[in-house]
Amino acid sequence: MADLQRKVTPNVILDEQVDAGKERKDTRSHAHRTLADLDECDKGIIRLLQEDGRVSNASIARSIGTSEPTVRKRIERLVGDQIIRVTAVINPAASGYSIDVLMGIRTQPGYLKKVGSQLAKFEQVLYLGYTTGRFDILANMLFRNDEEQFEFLSSSIALIEGIVTTESFYVMKAERVDFDWERTGNSH
Repeated sequence: MADLQRKVTPNVILDEQVDAGKERKDTRSHAHRTLADLDECDKGIIRLLQEDGRVSNASIARSIGTSEPTVRKRIERLVGDQIIRVTAVINPAASGYSIDVLMGIRTQPGYLKKVGSQLAKFEQVLYLGYTTGRFDILANMLFRNDEEQFEFLSSSIALIEGIVTTESFYVMKAERVDFDWERTGNSH
């Protein structure tokens, strides 16, 4: 193995001194990296973390053929660049939130962001996006039961100024719920 390995990505050059066990500091900016900028090492790390978010850095290093310090630094950089976020994902049905609702909301002109920011404050709102088409906002919400949903719709939403109409869609059964969004170049 060579004393110096050079790994190159479109925006980043990282030098590693393998035999001395030291890594050179990467002084280049990592701002504005996207998924397209990731090399095979980064993609491998992401893939393994998607399979098991608790996998050790040493295990990742063995799987992709690099050192544990490299994996640690790569994960730190991926998190720092906001390419990945390490978090626990709760299974709503198993945690008592069995009522899954999608809601379309139309707002008065000039109230879009105000309504959206008010809705986003509610703990029941998992996702909120500004959209084109029939609705100005689409939101995904979870409730423990029908009574909680009723209270939210009749009390909480009614207090938000600027809402013209809402339309709720009760999700009877989800065919797919997948947070392992894979756009790292590995197609199946």
